[in-house]
Amino acid sequence: MYQHRSKRCLITLLLSLHVAFPVRAQQTNPQTVVPPQTEDQDSATPNPPQASDPDKQPGFRRFFHDEYRIWTSPFRAGNYDSHTMKKYGVPFLLISGALIASDRKTADLLPNSQDQAVWSGRVSQIGASYTLAGMAGATYLIGKAAGDKHASETGFLGLEAIAHSNLLVLGLKEITQRERPLDNRQRGGFWKGGDSFPSGHATNSFALATVFAYEYRDHIAVPITAYSIASLVAVSRMGARRHWASDIFVGGSLGFLVGRYVYKHHHDPNLPGSPVHRTSRLIPTFTFGGREIDLYWGF
Repeated sequence: MYQHRSKRCLITLLLSLHVAFPVRAQQTNPQTVVPPQTEDQDSATPNPPQASDPDKQPGFRRFFHDEYRIWTSPFRAGNYDSHTMKKYGVPFLLISGALIASDRKTADLLPNSQDQAVWSGRVSQIGASYTLAGMAGATYLIGKAAGDKHASETGFLGLEAIAHSNLLVLGLKEITQRERPLDNRQRGGFWKGGDSFPSGHATNSFALATVFAYEYRDHIAVPITAYSIASLVAVSRMGARRHWASDIFVGGSLGFLVGRYVYKHHHDPNLPGSPVHRTSRLIPTFTFGGREIDLYWGF
């Protein structure tokens, strides 16, 4: 029985890795060589991220294109490289596997009192989809009303990240069907008709937190606050006995990757925020210096 359960857990981890880390790999290759800029060159990147202003972009078309890219990214061999797997893939598998194997013991470490479940459940509502969407939507509307393009972009990208996270979580929940740790009666088995894996609250919270953290990287209080709130929401889901520790870890990891994907692909480089260096896979970049002509391909 344990051998059969271990095989199922391994399949689930591989599935999560299959979806998540190619999304990470699409962003920027850490070994990419950025060509030197000359005074005569345009400072803009050859293929800058699309503007996030919904008034200038076909929002639904862009959204469905991103959704397609996220779900089909595991089937593109070019998205895998040894650096990504060594730095992110292997640690993700090891940590997730250890957490799944020890989920019941971890849950038993908590007091598991009625008060704990009630208060944790109340705190976790901060990470509900409607709460987070309200925060992102309010940021967008305030930015539009005040003429603050940076704030309006942050809110708009936040809404996109939440939407992508919800669709991703719903798909994985339907595939894995893991039992929730309710009333200490469940064993956390996969393909048992449940909807525990991964945690939607953790995924959505970290997706929105990542967008805010990237947008306001220069204001250190924003990333600290955003990730602290996301972590509080994630932990509270375990305290409310709605999720296992592994659900939270995988959900938070997916949320970070989705938020990063949305920001890196759609942040306006003319606005403040974490710098985005992207070049096209299809269009080479030429630089001229002295007697040399250099050709760079971005991945």
